[in-house]
Amino acid sequence: MVAALSIAGIAATPAVLSKPAAPNIQATANGGELEITWDSIPGAQYYTVGWINWTEGQPVHADGGDWLSFFNYTTVEGSQTSYTVKGLDGGDNYYANIRATDVAGITAGRFGGSYSTWSDWSSSPAQPAGQHGEGFCPITGLPLPPGGYLSIGSAAVFGSYSLTMTGIETPATAALIDADGNVSNDAAPSGRRWLMLRTQMVNNLDFAVNVENGKDYVVGTDAGNAFSWNADVVIEPGTERENVGLLFDVPQNAAIAVFAVRPLIALSGENAPQLYEIQIPAPATSATLAPASNTPLSGEELTRHVKPALGQIVATNSRGETSGGTGFIVGTNGIMVTNRHVVDDAQTIEVRMNTLDGRTERLTGTVLGRGILADLAAVQLPSGRTYSALPLADSDAVSGLDDVTAWGYPAGSISDSYPTITRGIISSKGIYGDLRFLQTDAAINPGNSGGPLVDQYGNVVGVNTLKTVHEAIDNQGFSIASNEVKARLNGLITGGPSTATYRNLRYNYGYSVNIPRGSYLDEEGQYSTTFAPYHDRGFTFVDTYTLAGSFVSSPDKLEAFAQWRWNRLLELQQERNWSLLNLDTIRSVGTGSSRSYRLAYRFQAGTQYCVQDVVEMITLSSS
Repeated sequence: MVAALSIAGIAATPAVLSKPAAPNIQATANGGELEITWDSIPGAQYYTVGWINWTEGQPVHADGGDWLSFFNYTTVEGSQTSYTVKGLDGGDNYYANIRATDVAGITAGRFGGSYSTWSDWSSSPAQPAGQHGEGFCPITGLPLPPGGYLSIGSAAVFGSYSLTMTGIETPATAALIDADGNVSNDAAPSGRRWLMLRTQMVNNLDFAVNVENGKDYVVGTDAGNAFSWNADVVIEPGTERENVGLLFDVPQNAAIAVFAVRPLIALSGENAPQLYEIQIPAPATSATLAPASNTPLSGEELTRHVKPALGQIVATNSRGETSGGTGFIVGTNGIMVTNRHVVDDAQTIEVRMNTLDGRTERLTGTVLGRGILADLAAVQLPSGRTYSALPLADSDAVSGLDDVTAWGYPAGSISDSYPTITRGIISSKGIYGDLRFLQTDAAINPGNSGGPLVDQYGNVVGVNTLKTVHEAIDNQGFSIASNEVKARLNGLITGGPSTATYRNLRYNYGYSVNIPRGSYLDEEGQYSTTFAPYHDRGFTFVDTYTLAGSFVSSPDKLEAFAQWRWNRLLELQQERNWSLLNLDTIRSVGTGSSRSYRLAYRFQAGTQYCVQDVVEMITLSSS
C-alpha cells in the first residue's frame, strides 16, 4: 500500500489591486471641459485622477513653468467612474492617468498600476489617416521635421544631447513594478501588446538629463494610442547610455508607430520634436527554419557556420541574481532555443552574440515559452533583421559512433570572445522520462546547457542538457534529441504547453499529476518529486510512503496515515525548533476510491524565513 502526499506551499504576500484599464478622455458640449471616464476596479475604495495640458509634445500650463509642478490631481470615491475637469485652457491635447487605491490621498495606499491616455480634443485640425496635410504627422498630430521621419539608427540631435533608436522588441510579458516595489512579469492588457524601444543616449551637457516615459517621449500608432510604463533613466553629464529600454503598451493590431522625441529640458525654443517611424513586428507564431545539409564541413567551415548562430545567455532573475547558459538560433526570424533551466526564473535576458570578426553584439531576448516536462525554452531576439540559423537534423537517423561537436560557453572559459568546442561521438540513443535523448562523450559542462550538439554537416542533432557526475564515470553527457525540438518548437513559441501530465515513468509511483504552465519538473527521485514554479511563487512536491504494520490493519488506513502525518509535523517542530506551526484543517474530502485527506497548515521554519501556507492532499494507491 502506498500513501502519496502532494504538498503545495505558497509564500504569503499582500493583496494588490488590479491595474485599471486605460481611461478615456473626451470633450463635453461645454467649452473648456473634459470628461475623464474609467472602468471600475474591484476592491478600489478611491481613485486618483491626474491630468495636464500637452501642446505640440511639450506639457504646458497657463502660468508657464515646470510642468511637473502643475500636474493636476484629485481623489474621488471608489463608487465613481468619471470626473469632469472644468475651466480648461485650450491646447493640442490633454494627458490623463488613473490609479486605484485603498487609501484616500494622492500618493498613499497600494496602487493597482496606472494608465495614461490622450484626449481627442485638439486645437489642431485632424489629419486624415495616412496623409500629411499641412506637414503634420497623422498619428501624433505633431509637425513633421524638415527632414521627415527618422529611422532606426538615425540620431535625433538637440544641441549637446542626442538619442538614437537601436532596436524594437515586442516581448510577450513585461516586468512591471507596483507602488510597493513588487515586480510582476505581466502580459499586456486585453487587446494590447508590449512594445519595447531600445535607445542609445548621449549627454554632453554639464548637467544630468532625466528621461521618463510620457514626458520626453510619446508613441502613437495607426490603431490608437500607446501608453507608457516603467521608464526613469538619468543620463549623467558627459556620459552615454546604451540599450535604454522604453516600454509602451500598444493596440494588438497596430502595425505602424511614431516615436516622438522632444527633451524635457528646453535647450532652445527652436528645437522641434523629432519623429521616428516604426514598423511594429508581428508576433512570431513559428520559426523560419534553415534547411538541413548533407555536405561534410571542415573545422574552419564548421566554425564559420555555427558561431554566428550561437549566443551566450545571461539571465537575471527577480532578485537581481544572474546565471548563464548557451542558446542557438534555429529561425532566421530570431527564434533561439535553449534549456528551460537556463531561463527558469529570468526577468530579463541578455544574449551576447560573437561575430566572426571578433566583435560582441549584446541583444535583449524575450522568453516566449518554457517546457514543463521538456527542459526546453524558446527565446525571441529583436525582430526586424535576418539571423544566421542552424538547421535541425533528423535525430532518428543518427547512429552510434557518428562524429559530433558540442558548442557553448561553459563556466570558467578563458574569454567571452569565443565559445568552446568539444569533440566526441554519439554513444547511444534512448528515452529518459518522456524525452528522447542522445548520449555523447563530448564534454558538457555547466554553462554549456542549451548549446547545440552538431554533426559533421553543421546540423543540430541535440540540445546539450546534462551530464552524469560521479568519480567512476567519465564523459557521459546527454542532449535532448533534435526531433523533440522540432515537435515542441511552435508550442514553445506561442507560450509553451498550458499543462503536462507527469507519471514518473522510471519509478512508477502509482499516480499521475497535472502540472500547469508556470511550474516545471525540478527534481525526480525514487520516493519524492519536486515541481518548482517560476519567480519563487511557491512549490509543490510529492512524497511516497509504503504502509506497513498498524497502518495496514487499521479500519481506515487513510485516516490513520493522515493523523500520523500531522503528528509527524508536530515532532518536526520540536526537533527543528520551528518558529510557527498552526493547524488550519484536517478533513476528509471526496468519496469512495477518490477520497483523500486535506491537511492545511501555516508554518515558519525560523524568524529569518518567510511564513508559508501549505496544503497537503493525502491519498492511497493500491500499487
